[in-house]
Amino acid sequence: MKKVLLYIMFAAVGLGLQSCLHDDNEVFSQSAAERIDAVVNETSALLESAEYGWAFNYYMGQEYAYGSFVMTAQFKNGKVTLKQQGNMDVDGYVAQTSTYKMTRDQGPILSFDTYNDILHAYGDPSLGSPTDVSGYEADFEFVIMGISEDQNVITLKGKKFGNYMSLVRLEKPSDDYLAAVDNVAENMGSFAAMKYDDGTTTAKFYYGASAYTLKYTDEDGEEVSQLIPFTFTDSGVLFNEPITLGDNIIAGINYLDGQETLPLIDTKDQSITVSYDPVDVFVAGNWYIAASNLGEVAAAGFKSFTDACAKNEGEDVDYCYIGTYRSGGFGFCFMSGGRYIGLESFDVVTEGEDIITFSFGGSVGNGGWYRSNDNLADATTPFYSTFKLTTDDAKNPTYFILSDVNNEKNVIKLVKEVITYPAYK
Repeated sequence: MKKVLLYIMFAAVGLGLQSCLHDDNEVFSQSAAERIDAVVNETSALLESAEYGWAFNYYMGQEYAYGSFVMTAQFKNGKVTLKQQGNMDVDGYVAQTSTYKMTRDQGPILSFDTYNDILHAYGDPSLGSPTDVSGYEADFEFVIMGISEDQNVITLKGKKFGNYMSLVRLEKPSDDYLAAVDNVAENMGSFAAMKYDDGTTTAKFYYGASAYTLKYTDEDGEEVSQLIPFTFTDSGVLFNEPITLGDNIIAGINYLDGQETLPLIDTKDQSITVSYDPVDVFVAGNWYIAASNLGEVAAAGFKSFTDACAKNEGEDVDYCYIGTYRSGGFGFCFMSGGRYIGLESFDVVTEGEDIITFSFGGSVGNGGWYRSNDNLADATTPFYSTFKLTTDDAKNPTYFILSDVNNEKNVIKLVKEVITYPAYK
């Protein structure tokens, strides 16, 4: 079978700062190597000067492809102690200590030079990792790109995979910071969609695990869809780089506990509001398929697809959902045989709060193979119509029912809970 191994992936983010390492207009009395050595020494001292350590906004994969998470890093006497958001045991956040060093190459380099389970494990190939050689393409060596004037932010660039990252000086103990990050992530993760309107520009932000999908109409009347990788902080969300909407520059979103209108980190003092319109919540999520929920129209086509996978490929279909796929697109996503992932992309048109229309948008990944060889079109064709959406709870839905306005027999239920081996459920 000429199928490509693909994996559903995270997204990732960074923070860019203006470099203070060189100035082409200045005549130096020291050589370039001497200046780099000075920065190496100064940065090493700076790293160890932080009482509580640093928040490390960390991103994996070339062009932020494979994920983002937050660590804390405490540098002391040539050693670094790392902790990671969400990684706890009975005593608090798990800490792992290893060594680090500052060296010079083409510029000053921060290197985590001995194995640390929290960091280096992401570079190890393992079952489910997106690459067979480099795991999640996780950098362990970083070029120092800049230090903020107040010395509270150090900008890094991954030496191998090239993502921009940041160390931000902590103002509280690391466990307190990570607890706040986890609280923000839990709460903001429930905001499936948010609306932006500054009076001249409107847009919607759809939540993903480590990237928002931004959708708006540009000045030429063209529909724009843009991925915005981000990390959580103790006070909200930080984009990998500022975005421009109209004449506003937006760097992130501040979280306010219990509030559904949130201030932006921007140049116009604007806010963004959580949307509970069914179409917004639906498009922002992943909604899983079970054969028993498909109704008399869609069930037959789905059986044709799963039977063909079993007969032609010797594979069980592991899961199928309607939702987003990291290589781009929204549509019918699936995994078959434990590792082959594909997408049949949907073009989506929404009308009002609860009407949505799907049409064929092309094949992504292994989608083309299964469409040509395993009757994937039989499973997806029943979705190519206009549906009215209903759900059990607009704020926290557990399912959506899609009722075809053109065929009353085509009623499909999709659920939030992950359904494995959907042909048998």
